[in-house]
Amino acid sequence: MAIDGLPAVPATALPSTVRNGSDDDKQAYNAALGFEQILLGRLVDEMLPKGTLTDGPYGQPMKDAFTSGLIADGGLGLAVQLYPSLKKDAS
Repeated sequence: MAIDGLPAVPATALPSTVRNGSDDDKQAYNAALGFEQILLGRLVDEMLPKGTLTDGPYGQPMKDAFTSGLIADGGLGLAVQLYPSLKKDAS
């Protein structure tokens, strides 16, 4: 499933309710994944030690790649928790 601004997430990493759901279901899950990516980016930024590698010209791309890798594998599960609330708000 391609999401603008997010790495491609394989359909097998999506909950079955999203895979088999409507376009609104997919949009709500996309929003949840987008939020999770932003949060993970902040966590990765805080988690990595400060130094020449993270402060240099490749620091941000390295952090972005790490975050994208986590999201591409389905994230940490926050999107799954947020999805029901976003789906309910969209109705």
